[in-house]
Amino acid sequence: MRAEPKGSIVGAVGAVSGGGTLGERVRSARREAGLSQAQLAGDELTKGFISQIESGLVRPSIRSLQHIASALGRPLDYFIADEPLAATKRVTFHRLAAEAASERLDWRAAQGASEAGLSVAVDPAERASFLRLLASAALYLGRREEAFDRVTEGLALLDVTKQPLDVARLIYVRGLAYGDAGQLVASTEAFETVRDIVERYEIIDPRLRARVSVALGTVYRRLGRTTKAIASYESALATASRANELKLAAQGFMGIAISHYDVGDLDAAITSYERALDLFERVSDTSFELHVRQSLASIHFQQGRVDQARELADRTIARADEVGDEHWGAVAQVVRARVLLSDGKADDAKKLAARAERVLGKVGDPIQRAHALRVVAAASEAAGDVAEADRAFRQAIQLFSSIDDRADLAAAASEYSQILRARGAIDEAFEMLELAHRSP
Repeated sequence: MRAEPKGSIVGAVGAVSGGGTLGERVRSARREAGLSQAQLAGDELTKGFISQIESGLVRPSIRSLQHIASALGRPLDYFIADEPLAATKRVTFHRLAAEAASERLDWRAAQGASEAGLSVAVDPAERASFLRLLASAALYLGRREEAFDRVTEGLALLDVTKQPLDVARLIYVRGLAYGDAGQLVASTEAFETVRDIVERYEIIDPRLRARVSVALGTVYRRLGRTTKAIASYESALATASRANELKLAAQGFMGIAISHYDVGDLDAAITSYERALDLFERVSDTSFELHVRQSLASIHFQQGRVDQARELADRTIARADEVGDEHWGAVAQVVRARVLLSDGKADDAKKLAARAERVLGKVGDPIQRAHALRVVAAASEAAGDVAEADRAFRQAIQLFSSIDDRADLAAAASEYSQILRARGAIDEAFEMLELAHRSP
């Protein structure tokens, strides 16, 4: 026999906004759906428990209400939106849940929590926060235009003189979206605007400063502004930090938060989510550290400082192995493969770049995967494997085209054009040169 769910809150149930108690709303919705109490209870609850809810004798846990709401085809807030204080707590909970999900790159969970929060948030700044999180989720889920729309909608709710941090965060997402579209000048302008807001309003948020520095370093490097890129990366690296085993602890707090939420203890859930989010933020700084190190290695290589590039790439690979970050470890391997190729070790370079390309394909980073393919192609050409060089170059160009990365597409097409011309394939070389000129 099924027991009544643990965590039910015994006592009087207040009126729900819009009229009627919680129990009355459950009874009304059940009757409209044509379900008996037993049918509504299903396998998870009991008929007696449903009867107690409808009679106002118990207040069910959030998990039980989620089952009831799902069975009746109603949103959860239809049943629990009964107190202003509770509504405020729900907004805070949804925001923290969305932010924690974004930190662990669970973008669908971040989207769901943000949509739930946006549906109940009234304060313009709170709504803008949810719109920023929805913009980030849309961007990483491949819906770039939606991301732009969410940012614009959020900015319309804010005043930079009163909410500079919120404005800066939204414009930062806009910069990411422009970068994703290959519009590097617009991306740079957005990130520089964020940097200016941070400085003008003296925003004390080292994490935002690090993010902006990394973003500016990346777009500066892609635009060939090497000096500015190095300065930005070094600024970001100075703020990056690492604490051991934080991710595991953060996941533990996530589980605790969800458990508190299930039994209706929003205060405890919010506290646990805040602790989890703080730890996730500190863990993510490791990715910034690795990102910056490999980017500096790449710049050193481009400037002909091969020894410095080799040292930084090796240190980044070792650090990535230490913290279990195969993504940035693979990106650093691509730089290391370029160094190997410059040393005349084409076979070793090809093997390392091919291994990195497989990892980058698995983790879903098309830009860095395409860069790995460029190294595979160049190493194959140096080793005399023309067919493999053609395959890798064309696959890299196709990847850059598929994500509309025009700057990198132009660079890859230009590199391939030079190789084709050296082979004597003039028509194909001219075709690639035309593509390079059309792309910027």
